[in-house]
Amino acid sequence: MIVSAMPGPFGAIVEDIDLSLPQSDDSLRALIAALHEHQILAIRGQRLTDADYVAFGHQWGDPLMFHLPSHRKDDFPEMIRITNAAATPDRYRDGAKFWHQDSSYEAVPASVTMLYGAETPDEGGETLIASTALAYDALDDGMKARIDGLTGLHCLGGSPALPGEKIPFIPENTARHGIVSHPLVMRHPVTGRKALYLSGSAFGAEGLDVDEGRALINQLRAHCTQPEFVTRYKVETGDIFLWDNFQVLHSATPIDYSDEPGKRRLLYRISTKGTPALCGRADLAA
Repeated sequence: MIVSAMPGPFGAIVEDIDLSLPQSDDSLRALIAALHEHQILAIRGQRLTDADYVAFGHQWGDPLMFHLPSHRKDDFPEMIRITNAAATPDRYRDGAKFWHQDSSYEAVPASVTMLYGAETPDEGGETLIASTALAYDALDDGMKARIDGLTGLHCLGGSPALPGEKIPFIPENTARHGIVSHPLVMRHPVTGRKALYLSGSAFGAEGLDVDEGRALINQLRAHCTQPEFVTRYKVETGDIFLWDNFQVLHSATPIDYSDEPGKRRLLYRISTKGTPALCGRADLAA
């Protein structure tokens, strides 16, 4: 296994590993450690069956069941289909084109998300990743003192959009999930590193009035998504692209919806909750 730096402020590329073959615990621990260190990983050159991919996903935690059953793969419901098929309804087009962390509107949010490239277009389809860990480190001491210990409030479609974003708001889903809370400054459950936890579902903070809370969330999200904290990566066919939801925000970029050769895109997403069985948890009381 060869790990090299990805162009940009963070991230790593992994090559010379075949995940269709059984991996030793040491090999898997090395991958897990690399993700926690680099925040995003692109594992290139994979040719996996659905069963291979799902088995790999289970190494990172408990795969979640996406809230839209129509997006799940029938025989492997852990896999979430992401496609730009021409028949895609308007309400689902570019639905992930906003800065967020997966399942942050749930009481137990996603920890790791991965995308497997089954087919990718010649142009377009990049994913933007913003490091909330680097962004937290760059805050001044006054802002850190203000936000450490605050609890963020989340609901599906709750956060106001940054310029150019499209935040999907589906009232029945918001009603189903309700309002949940997460620390505004998240301690990573394995490494203990601090990072901002904002997502597209955050709309305020406990103890702050509505306007003050929304203004704070907007200010911090704008801070996190500055160019110096952002990496761009395009998932190619055979890639597995992973990100650590406790350390990054991500956003899709616009894509053409077409069935034409050279324009089609088909990715399979797996998101997990909890921590990998092969690593322990940090002492978060320290």
